[in-house]
Amino acid sequence: MKILIIDSHKGTEKGIPQNMHWQNSKILADYFGADLIWSYPSVNDNIKTGYEAIIFVHASHYSYIDTEWIVKNPDAKLFYITNEYNLGEPLILWKLAKQGRKYSVIANHPAKASKVVLKYTDKWDVLNLNALIYEPKKRKHTIDLFNDPRANCVYYGSFRKDRSAYFKKYLNDNVLLSTHAKNIDKFRKAGATSNIGGRINWAGEGLFPYKQSLYIEDEKTHTYYNYLANRFYEALNYDCVPIFSKECIGTVNLSGYKIPDEYFIENSNELKSKEGLMCLSDWHIMAQIEKNETLAKINQIINGAG
Repeated sequence: MKILIIDSHKGTEKGIPQNMHWQNSKILADYFGADLIWSYPSVNDNIKTGYEAIIFVHASHYSYIDTEWIVKNPDAKLFYITNEYNLGEPLILWKLAKQGRKYSVIANHPAKASKVVLKYTDKWDVLNLNALIYEPKKRKHTIDLFNDPRANCVYYGSFRKDRSAYFKKYLNDNVLLSTHAKNIDKFRKAGATSNIGGRINWAGEGLFPYKQSLYIEDEKTHTYYNYLANRFYEALNYDCVPIFSKECIGTVNLSGYKIPDEYFIENSNELKSKEGLMCLSDWHIMAQIEKNETLAKINQIINGAG
């Protein structure tokens, strides 16, 4: 099939974004041999036709991409791949859906948890999209983790309101917070007292400088299963040990991963006693199987066999 993948990331045409959903788009583009575009200034200079499938990954209302990409491909099957339950439709899809053009959703969460308007969709498949990011890395140089002045445990990412109670509970002197400067005030207002470092350099050492990665989840995820989050697979990529808050036990149990009790904490004071833990080889084996199965299933769905 001739496939176009449209990512919502805003950047430059020649730059390689560190953004996670862009990375998922690239993984899918490589797998399908598809064209990949995202929101860069020249994106509409050469709008192509003849696509049999157009796949949106993630959603943003701030995009340079013109609806003509869809209008000029009237026979293309439309898909929206999303692993964020708090996002609605991509703006282009919203405009065309209101004109009667249906699309299918591939998500890692049930439709009931989503903001997507279901009357404009014709199919909803639930897959482990988070496993797509699994790809173990090799260190570029040796790091002396024992003498590293940074915290042994890191929590990274943007502020999520649905985790506020856990930010207050776990983000203190025992955990380094890695986030964009624009998020700091929100974390502080939620009660987080952690020392704050720069954002993770995914193009460089990633999580290699850290022994542990704190895993906490949205309260909504306790009810609506989302598979293990991207941060679990990212931790495996760098053999950075995921340490789970006790509130995540339901998600872990549903995931099928055998994660012993010692990998869970009730407060961050317990982190020091966890420093000898390692990522288990069974986790790596299962993550690779999950990634392969997810790619195969997406292929079936796009080609109409799933």
